[in-house]
Amino acid sequence: MKIKTNKYIIFFSSLVVIFLFAYSFMYFPDGYVGTTKKDGVNLGCVCHGGNPTVGVSVFFTGPDSVALGQTVVYKIKVARGPAIKGGFNAASQFGAINIIPGDTTIRKQDGELTHTFAKPFTNDTVSWSFNYTAPNTAMIDTLFATGNSTNNDNSTDNDQWNWSANRNVRVFSPIGIISISTIANDFSISQNFPNPFNPVTQINFSVAKTSEIKIKIYDILGNIVNEPVNQIISAGEYRLDFNGANLSSGSYFYSLIADGKTISTKKMLIIK
Repeated sequence: MKIKTNKYIIFFSSLVVIFLFAYSFMYFPDGYVGTTKKDGVNLGCVCHGGNPTVGVSVFFTGPDSVALGQTVVYKIKVARGPAIKGGFNAASQFGAINIIPGDTTIRKQDGELTHTFAKPFTNDTVSWSFNYTAPNTAMIDTLFATGNSTNNDNSTDNDQWNWSANRNVRVFSPIGIISISTIANDFSISQNFPNPFNPVTQINFSVAKTSEIKIKIYDILGNIVNEPVNQIISAGEYRLDFNGANLSSGSYFYSLIADGKTISTKKMLIIK
């Protein structure tokens, strides 16, 4: 008899937990997290129906590849279904996802993003944009999302939801020097962009004729901390994708040196 009693207690306790969890979803119009397929949870928007609906499309738009530590903008979209108002939950396996400064339609909780209020659909689609910052290790990262499409009738009846397909993001180490043009009138080096940066920035430079080219990075004491370019380069315009992941936050200087002569020196700032 004691064993049966324990089974009943466990059963009803589980029902209470499930009810409270579903209740919490129903009465949190300012969003909820932990509903995506991240870590195999597969919970979904349970307050908007027990099962996902294939008629609702949830998907990401944004770059397929992101450099180490680079921050880019992605968009999560929800389409079709009742399509009156919608909400979402987005998560990243390894990278950081953050609110774009000034955006009040999204909030962050437990490292994930969700809506702050149900957002109206426009032309059968609703969307939210956010910042994604890639890890500092080359890998395949994954973005996850869940979105709902509601009829906004102050109940959960006939609301629908679905998961997005897992969105893979290739996180890569910048390849170094990229040729832009085979023509250049002089030797020069541009101000890096972005600046400040973390940890990847671009530096454009020009080579007037085939020369031994060096680009050296110095700390504020004048010590060489990196030499991303040291080779014979033909005339032309080039772009250097410089990765400062191994450098500490602070001010640095970089110089273009052609055949042993320093052409120009500029300042850059890393903020981590």
